[in-house]
Amino acid sequence: MEIKTITLPTRDIEVEVYAPAEKSDKVPAILLLHELFGVLDVYREDAQDLADRGYLVYVPNLFSGGAVKYCIRAMVSKAGRINAADSDVNQEIHVLLDALKADPRSNGRLGMLGQCLTGGYVIQMAKREDMLAPVVYHHSLGIQGAGVPKKESLDDIRILQGHWSTVDPFCPASKRNKLINQLGDRVEAYTYNMPHGFRSVSRGLPEARVVWQRTVDFFDRELKQIGV
Repeated sequence: MEIKTITLPTRDIEVEVYAPAEKSDKVPAILLLHELFGVLDVYREDAQDLADRGYLVYVPNLFSGGAVKYCIRAMVSKAGRINAADSDVNQEIHVLLDALKADPRSNGRLGMLGQCLTGGYVIQMAKREDMLAPVVYHHSLGIQGAGVPKKESLDDIRILQGHWSTVDPFCPASKRNKLINQLGDRVEAYTYNMPHGFRSVSRGLPEARVVWQRTVDFFDRELKQIGV
Protein backbone atom coordinates (compact mmCIF):
# COMPACT_ATOMS: atom_id res chain seq x y z
CA MET A 1 0.00 0.00 0.00
CA GLU A 2 1.16 3.51 -0.75
CA ILE A 3 -0.23 6.92 0.19
CA LYS A 4 -0.53 9.78 -2.25
CA THR A 5 -1.92 13.28 -1.94
CA ILE A 6 -4.42 14.57 -4.46
CA THR A 7 -5.19 18.26 -4.74
CA LEU A 8 -8.91 19.03 -4.84
CA PRO A 9 -10.48 22.42 -5.56
CA THR A 10 -10.79 23.26 -1.84
CA ARG A 11 -8.21 21.07 -0.08
CA ASP A 12 -5.62 18.32 -0.36
CA ILE A 13 -6.75 14.79 0.36
CA GLU A 14 -4.81 11.68 1.34
CA VAL A 15 -5.50 8.55 -0.70
CA GLU A 16 -4.40 5.02 0.12
CA VAL A 17 -3.45 3.14 -3.05
CA TYR A 18 -3.64 -0.63 -3.39
CA ALA A 19 -2.24 -2.23 -6.53
CA PRO A 20 -1.78 -5.81 -7.73
CA ALA A 21 1.46 -7.35 -6.46
CA GLU A 22 2.52 -8.46 -9.92
CA LYS A 23 3.43 -5.54 -12.15
CA SER A 24 1.94 -6.40 -15.51
CA ASP A 25 -0.41 -4.77 -17.96
CA LYS A 26 -2.65 -1.88 -16.97
CA VAL A 27 -5.65 -2.95 -14.90
CA PRO A 28 -9.21 -1.78 -14.13
CA ALA A 29 -9.48 0.75 -11.31
CA ILE A 30 -11.92 1.07 -8.42
CA LEU A 31 -12.66 4.02 -6.12
CA LEU A 32 -13.64 2.64 -2.70
CA LEU A 33 -15.33 5.15 -0.38
CA HIS A 34 -15.60 4.70 3.38
CA GLU A 35 -18.65 5.22 5.58
CA LEU A 36 -19.14 7.85 8.28
CA PHE A 37 -16.59 5.99 10.43
CA GLY A 38 -13.71 7.06 8.19
CA VAL A 39 -11.02 4.77 6.76
CA LEU A 40 -11.13 1.66 8.95
CA ASP A 41 -9.00 -1.46 8.66
CA VAL A 42 -12.02 -3.37 7.33
CA TYR A 43 -12.07 -1.14 4.25
CA ARG A 44 -8.34 -1.64 3.86
CA GLU A 45 -8.97 -5.39 3.88
CA ASP A 46 -11.54 -4.98 1.11
CA ALA A 47 -9.19 -2.79 -0.90
CA GLN A 48 -6.39 -5.33 -0.57
CA ASP A 49 -8.75 -8.13 -1.57
CA LEU A 50 -9.68 -6.23 -4.73
CA ALA A 51 -6.01 -5.54 -5.46
CA ASP A 52 -5.26 -9.24 -5.08
CA ARG A 53 -7.99 -9.87 -7.65
CA GLY A 54 -6.23 -7.64 -10.16
CA TYR A 55 -7.61 -4.14 -9.52
CA LEU A 56 -6.00 -0.79 -8.81
CA VAL A 57 -7.87 0.63 -5.80
CA TYR A 58 -7.97 4.17 -4.39
CA VAL A 59 -9.29 4.63 -0.84
CA PRO A 60 -9.50 8.36 -0.15
CA ASN A 61 -9.71 9.69 3.38
CA LEU A 62 -12.68 11.98 2.92
CA PHE A 63 -12.02 13.44 6.36
CA SER A 64 -8.67 14.89 5.23
CA GLY A 65 -8.48 18.50 6.30
CA GLY A 66 -10.76 17.98 9.28
CA ALA A 67 -13.79 15.75 9.81
CA VAL A 68 -15.93 18.60 11.09
CA LYS A 69 -15.29 20.68 7.98
CA TYR A 70 -16.19 17.71 5.78
CA CYS A 71 -19.36 16.79 7.66
CA ILE A 72 -20.62 20.34 7.63
CA ARG A 73 -20.07 20.61 3.90
CA ALA A 74 -21.53 17.17 3.13
CA MET A 75 -24.50 17.01 5.47
CA VAL A 76 -25.48 20.52 6.60
CA SER A 77 -25.15 22.54 3.41
CA LYS A 78 -28.29 22.43 1.31
CA ALA A 79 -26.51 21.03 -1.75
CA GLY A 80 -24.88 18.35 0.39
CA ARG A 81 -28.06 17.27 2.16
CA ILE A 82 -29.93 16.76 -1.09
CA ASN A 83 -26.87 15.22 -2.81
CA ALA A 84 -26.89 17.73 -5.65
CA ALA A 85 -24.73 16.91 -8.66
CA ASP A 86 -22.94 20.25 -8.34
CA SER A 87 -22.25 20.01 -4.60
CA ASP A 88 -18.67 20.58 -3.48
CA VAL A 89 -18.26 16.97 -2.40
CA ASN A 90 -19.56 15.48 -5.64
CA GLN A 91 -17.16 17.72 -7.54
CA GLU A 92 -14.36 16.37 -5.34
CA ILE A 93 -15.36 12.80 -6.18
CA HIS A 94 -15.13 13.65 -9.89
CA VAL A 95 -11.55 14.86 -9.36
CA LEU A 96 -10.66 11.66 -7.51
CA LEU A 97 -12.09 9.53 -10.31
CA ASP A 98 -10.22 11.55 -12.93
CA ALA A 99 -6.97 11.05 -10.98
CA LEU A 100 -7.63 7.32 -10.68
CA LYS A 101 -8.33 7.03 -14.39
CA ALA A 102 -5.15 8.94 -15.20
CA ASP A 103 -2.97 6.74 -12.97
CA PRO A 104 -0.42 5.06 -15.28
CA ARG A 105 -1.37 1.68 -13.81
CA SER A 106 -5.03 2.12 -14.80
CA ASN A 107 -6.48 0.94 -18.10
CA GLY A 108 -9.27 3.52 -17.82
CA ARG A 109 -12.06 1.10 -16.91
CA LEU A 110 -13.62 2.53 -13.76
CA GLY A 111 -15.63 1.00 -10.93
CA MET A 112 -16.79 2.49 -7.66
CA LEU A 113 -18.20 1.47 -4.29
CA GLY A 114 -19.89 3.85 -1.86
CA GLN A 115 -21.76 3.05 1.32
CA CYS A 116 -24.01 4.82 3.78
CA LEU A 117 -22.97 8.51 3.74
CA THR A 118 -20.98 8.04 0.54
CA GLY A 119 -23.53 5.85 -1.25
CA GLY A 120 -25.27 8.86 -2.73
CA TYR A 121 -22.09 9.88 -4.49
CA VAL A 122 -22.15 6.62 -6.44
CA ILE A 123 -25.57 7.48 -7.86
CA GLN A 124 -24.21 10.79 -9.14
CA MET A 125 -20.98 9.28 -10.47
CA ALA A 126 -22.93 6.52 -12.23
CA LYS A 127 -24.03 9.21 -14.67
CA ARG A 128 -20.47 9.46 -15.98
CA GLU A 129 -19.95 7.86 -19.35
CA ASP A 130 -16.72 6.22 -18.13
CA MET A 131 -18.25 4.76 -14.94
CA LEU A 132 -18.69 1.14 -15.94
CA ALA A 133 -19.32 -0.58 -12.59
CA PRO A 134 -20.95 1.58 -9.88
CA VAL A 135 -21.97 -0.20 -6.64
CA VAL A 136 -23.96 1.36 -3.81
CA TYR A 137 -24.61 0.01 -0.32
CA HIS A 138 -27.64 1.53 1.52
CA HIS A 139 -27.27 5.19 0.46
CA SER A 140 -28.19 7.46 3.36
CA LEU A 141 -27.27 10.78 1.75
CA GLY A 142 -29.92 12.63 -0.27
CA ILE A 143 -33.09 13.83 1.43
CA GLN A 144 -35.24 14.00 -1.69
CA GLY A 145 -36.88 11.22 -3.67
CA ALA A 146 -34.50 8.47 -4.69
CA GLY A 147 -31.48 10.14 -3.08
CA VAL A 148 -30.83 12.90 -5.62
CA PRO A 149 -32.66 16.21 -6.09
CA LYS A 150 -36.09 15.78 -7.68
CA LYS A 151 -35.11 18.09 -10.55
CA GLU A 152 -32.17 15.88 -11.52
CA SER A 153 -32.54 13.07 -14.04
CA LEU A 154 -31.15 9.55 -13.71
CA ASP A 155 -31.38 8.93 -17.45
CA ASP A 156 -27.59 8.97 -17.91
CA ILE A 157 -27.10 5.98 -15.61
CA ARG A 158 -26.32 2.93 -17.72
CA ILE A 159 -26.07 0.39 -14.91
CA LEU A 160 -25.98 0.28 -11.12
CA GLN A 161 -25.67 -2.53 -8.60
CA GLY A 162 -27.38 -1.79 -5.28
CA HIS A 163 -27.48 -3.56 -1.92
CA TRP A 164 -29.91 -2.50 0.83
CA SER A 165 -31.26 -3.59 4.21
CA THR A 166 -34.94 -4.51 4.31
CA VAL A 167 -35.38 -2.31 7.39
CA ASP A 168 -32.99 0.63 7.56
CA PRO A 169 -33.70 3.98 9.31
CA PHE A 170 -30.82 5.59 7.42
CA CYS A 171 -32.01 4.50 3.97
CA PRO A 172 -35.75 3.82 4.21
CA ALA A 173 -37.55 1.50 1.83
CA SER A 174 -39.31 4.45 0.19
CA LYS A 175 -36.00 5.94 -0.97
CA ARG A 176 -34.63 2.58 -2.08
CA ASN A 177 -37.77 1.69 -4.01
CA LYS A 178 -37.92 5.06 -5.76
CA LEU A 179 -34.39 4.56 -7.04
CA ILE A 180 -35.11 1.00 -8.15
CA ASN A 181 -38.33 2.02 -9.89
CA GLN A 182 -36.70 4.94 -11.69
CA LEU A 183 -33.81 2.82 -12.96
CA GLY A 184 -35.89 -0.19 -13.94
CA ASP A 185 -33.81 -2.83 -15.71
CA ARG A 186 -30.68 -0.68 -15.35
CA VAL A 187 -30.34 -1.60 -11.68
CA GLU A 188 -29.26 -4.92 -10.22
CA ALA A 189 -30.98 -4.66 -6.85
CA TYR A 190 -30.63 -6.82 -3.74
CA THR A 191 -32.11 -6.51 -0.27
CA TYR A 192 -31.02 -8.34 2.88
CA ASN A 193 -32.50 -9.04 6.28
CA MET A 194 -29.51 -7.71 8.18
CA PRO A 195 -28.51 -4.38 9.74
CA HIS A 196 -26.98 -1.36 8.02
CA GLY A 197 -23.18 -1.44 7.55
CA PHE A 198 -22.52 -4.42 5.31
CA ARG A 199 -18.72 -4.01 5.32
CA SER A 200 -18.41 -2.74 8.90
CA VAL A 201 -20.82 -3.54 11.74
CA SER A 202 -22.58 -6.36 9.83
CA ARG A 203 -19.42 -7.64 8.20
CA GLY A 204 -19.31 -10.97 10.04
CA LEU A 205 -22.80 -12.09 9.02
CA PRO A 206 -23.23 -14.75 6.31
CA GLU A 207 -25.32 -12.33 4.21
CA ALA A 208 -22.46 -9.83 4.23
CA ARG A 209 -20.26 -12.38 2.52
CA VAL A 210 -22.96 -12.77 -0.14
CA VAL A 211 -22.95 -8.98 -0.63
CA TRP A 212 -19.19 -8.96 -1.15
CA GLN A 213 -19.23 -11.90 -3.57
CA ARG A 214 -21.94 -10.27 -5.66
CA THR A 215 -19.96 -7.03 -5.65
CA VAL A 216 -16.78 -8.76 -6.81
CA ASP A 217 -18.67 -10.71 -9.47
CA PHE A 218 -20.17 -7.45 -10.75
CA PHE A 219 -16.76 -5.79 -10.96
CA ASP A 220 -15.33 -8.80 -12.77
CA ARG A 221 -18.19 -8.90 -15.24
CA GLU A 222 -18.30 -5.20 -16.02
CA LEU A 223 -14.61 -4.30 -15.76
CA LYS A 224 -12.86 -7.45 -16.91
CA GLN A 225 -15.65 -8.46 -19.27
CA ILE A 226 -15.60 -12.01 -17.93
CA GLY A 227 -18.17 -14.13 -19.71
CA VAL A 228 -18.75 -11.56 -22.45
